[in-house]
Amino acid sequence: MIKRTIRNRGLVKDFIYRDFKARFAGSILGFAWNILHPLVMILIYVMIFSQVMKAKLPGSSSGYGYSIYLCSGLLPWSMFNELLMRYTQTFLEHSNLIKKVSFPREILHVSALLSGCINFAIGFTIFVFFLAILHVTGRHQVEISLGQTILLLLGLGFQQVFCLGLGLAFSVLNVFFRDVGQLVMIIAQLWFWVTPIVYPLSVIPEKLKLIFVLNPMYHFMSIYRSVLYVNQAPEWKTLGIVSAISIITFVIGYGIYNKLVTDVSDEI
Repeated sequence: MIKRTIRNRGLVKDFIYRDFKARFAGSILGFAWNILHPLVMILIYVMIFSQVMKAKLPGSSSGYGYSIYLCSGLLPWSMFNELLMRYTQTFLEHSNLIKKVSFPREILHVSALLSGCINFAIGFTIFVFFLAILHVTGRHQVEISLGQTILLLLGLGFQQVFCLGLGLAFSVLNVFFRDVGQLVMIIAQLWFWVTPIVYPLSVIPEKLKLIFVLNPMYHFMSIYRSVLYVNQAPEWKTLGIVSAISIITFVIGYGIYNKLVTDVSDEI
């Protein structure tokens, strides 16, 4: 898959360019919307939860603690959800191209992956500037070391591998069973609420915590919260769990994909 991507890097670049061009077609501000959307989202959460609702997490004295907690989980989740939806529908969205042109089908997934990474990088950069402003003004102390940053990026990388594994499987299954796309949308909505994104795990009854701990996204969120909210390095155990989950999911997903992809053109 990596070799095919490198050999067809020009095609990947074209798909990414087409994606952004189609997204902002007819728009006056164009690419600026990619900056405005996450900026407005972060500002809304900060104003509503920090200034209006005065929301605070248990044990936190910072007025901006909950906003940081929320954004540190919501931004990676938004990327995960967006990519999962795009992967699932990718063959149906590009059906005309697939019927007419022969090219490695994985290029569509890699292009979506890189496009999603670009969108996330923009939103995450805005969030980092927000953290820097809070730190400089003394409203919330943020101390993130280089080592913690590397571990954070490692966690994000494993999340991409995990999501790609799911996406490869769902994309081919959705061609043969069109209900898969609708089912993935419902699962994603439920998945969001059984992942501690808008609430801490401490508010969950003890007898239900095992369900949440078995959720792969819980472990990814633990990495992001450790670095961005607690300002501590994530536990190596957590990194080991997410790496194992990601690799296993990708291997299974890529196996399903390879078994069915040759019949995608005929089925579409």
